[in-house]
Amino acid sequence: MAFQVILKKPKSLTQREFTYCPGCTHGIIHRLVAEVLDELGIREKTIAVAPIGCSVFAYHFFNTDATVAAHGRAPAVATGMKRARPDLYVFTYQGDGDLAAIGTAE
Repeated sequence: MAFQVILKKPKSLTQREFTYCPGCTHGIIHRLVAEVLDELGIREKTIAVAPIGCSVFAYHFFNTDATVAAHGRAPAVATGMKRARPDLYVFTYQGDGDLAAIGTAE
């Protein structure tokens, strides 16, 4: 019986293994985001912005340009990047504490 490859690792993910804690869903979310980037064909024109915390490791795993923002400030950084480079796709990858707790004050 021959095996058939149904799913491959998205090109928008690096070859690094995830280092998140067991049970953490960051890896699943990374894969979903990477699949969308691949499907839309925008990986090479995309910048990821991740803040301090567990989300900061996103730059290790996404095969895109990436930068780090201060805690709770990823949307402000991403907005500035998009205004400076409207031709690029910019997204933030934030955890719940950064986005909903600290980031709410922004």
